[in-house]
Amino acid sequence: MTLPWEGNRGAHLKNLADLLSFIIDHEEENGKESEELCVSCQFALASSEVYQRYRVCPQCGFHYSLGARERIALIADKGTFQEMDSHLVSTDPISFSGEASASPYRKDVSQAQKRTGLSEAMVTGTCRIGGARAVVCVLDFGFLGGSMGCVVGEKMARAFERALQQRLPVVAVVASGGARMQEGVLSLMQMAKTVAVANRMQKRGLPFIVVLSNPSTGQVYASFANLGDIIIAEPGALIGFAPLRVMQEATGRPLPSDAHTAEAHLERGMVDMVVERPRLQEVVSTLLDLLETRASLTVREARALSGPARSEEDSAWTRVQLARHKQRPTSEDYIQYIFTKFIELHGDRLYGDDPAIICGLGYLQGKPVVVVGHERGHGPDGVSEHHGGRPYPEGFRKAQRAFRLAAKFRLPVISLVDTPGAYQGLEAEERGMGGAIATTMALMTDLPAPVVAAIIGEGGSEGALALSVADRILMLENAILAPVSPEGAAGLLYRDTGKADVAASYLKLTAQDCKKLGIVDAIVREPAGGAHQQPDEAAKALQRALVRALADLQGRSALVLRSARYRKFRNMGEYSSYFQEAVNREMQALRSFLAHRLVTLRAQIRESRQAAQTARASRAKAKSGAKRTAS
Repeated sequence: MTLPWEGNRGAHLKNLADLLSFIIDHEEENGKESEELCVSCQFALASSEVYQRYRVCPQCGFHYSLGARERIALIADKGTFQEMDSHLVSTDPISFSGEASASPYRKDVSQAQKRTGLSEAMVTGTCRIGGARAVVCVLDFGFLGGSMGCVVGEKMARAFERALQQRLPVVAVVASGGARMQEGVLSLMQMAKTVAVANRMQKRGLPFIVVLSNPSTGQVYASFANLGDIIIAEPGALIGFAPLRVMQEATGRPLPSDAHTAEAHLERGMVDMVVERPRLQEVVSTLLDLLETRASLTVREARALSGPARSEEDSAWTRVQLARHKQRPTSEDYIQYIFTKFIELHGDRLYGDDPAIICGLGYLQGKPVVVVGHERGHGPDGVSEHHGGRPYPEGFRKAQRAFRLAAKFRLPVISLVDTPGAYQGLEAEERGMGGAIATTMALMTDLPAPVVAAIIGEGGSEGALALSVADRILMLENAILAPVSPEGAAGLLYRDTGKADVAASYLKLTAQDCKKLGIVDAIVREPAGGAHQQPDEAAKALQRALVRALADLQGRSALVLRSARYRKFRNMGEYSSYFQEAVNREMQALRSFLAHRLVTLRAQIRESRQAAQTARASRAKAKSGAKRTAS
């Protein structure tokens, strides 16, 4: 669905935090009058179908607040929601006012119940989303700011436990603004309660998807809301732990206009995606299907899609130039060709979202897979945006998040390798580049799911290897894999980078070289002249190879996969058949040399003997002649 406000949102959504309190007060004071004009762009809303259904301005994309039941109506299949624990009601557990009979807290709760029609700030239940059964938990900001007291914590814990009992995924929609201070430290303890139960979801391998709406702050945000396998945010939502006022006081300076927004959190790697409300059910439904479907590839499919690789006698330098060709398909290109319903995930949940790494979930011939790849970009702007495919530490940590998802849900991993190497600037060192590469490889080594890596372009040293620890390693026939660039090698060996073509031949970096060395398992054929000549045909060939490799690996237990992967990399550089062949060649050369030398020595000995015999004969003849002369 293409939304009318896409591409025109920024100017209207930068001040959502300032608008939030105004909107709530304005709606309460004026009722439906507030619906006449958008508070963000002054667009007339009364006749808008998008606004009436989704409470979203069709002009600027401003997302208005929704009640819990309105949320459920939008995300659940019609008529499938069944509420749980509606009888749970808040009391005054610590007698906040000192006199329970005159408790202002009880009055606040009662007023909130009358205003919202809810018993508490959270509504929980089971439903179907796109046909998939799920437990849903929805907070209502209109009920005491959606804050988490004892009842909200209890309902959330019970919802998790229901999901555990029935092996169902959980979808939580957050709209919460701070602490339920009227319940004192008991309210604080609900953070630990909900986190403890969420951990059980993680251990049982059940999906947990979180949707952060406006606002998502405080105790809820710092507990179960940040433990989702996938975290989705609505556009412009106010998101963050500390209140804006407290942040400004702590920093002593004005905050950026987009501080605490969904978009800022996406840029900083804290959420996976920002999704407009009209698309939310579709995205959640697809994610649930990807995380729960257990389809398989048959051997018949694998054979039908397999194809022979071709080897050409191009020079190593020619391969280098083809691997670096500006029009060569990138990971994003192959993803669009090969995988269906791909949903990209963003961020490392720690620092940022590195565009040099692309990862997400999609279908390969109907089988859900996790896809991770380097992305170089096209054209000057694209290359600059994606750092030329040189990952930062946060890029590798983002890949690790994808690998952990694959481990939790036993999803196969497809890794697309195409990088000149990891970024080597000071900021990368300060953010832990060495550790990021090492832990990425360690995680891949121990994954309990099948892993297939495809080197699709330039495989530059450690940055490439970090995504190449796989059960099967494929390599496009014009791709390269090297510990250092040919230019770097030429600079070290000859003090002349102009001799890169000479160095390339010594590095043994071509697909054919890597196959002989036992590093890659198969070479994938490219169209004549390189993959950039016919990207669709190159993608079909790669798809066939990926399907064949996965079909060969599917059905193997985690123990078998890990053991075979360990042996594969343990034996690299050991006395393998290739090295035995190399030694045999050396031995044959040595034998030939010794045989030639022996023949030469024998000839020299014969010549020496003949010379000695000739000399003796000459001396004897001379001696005999001398005697005759004397007589």
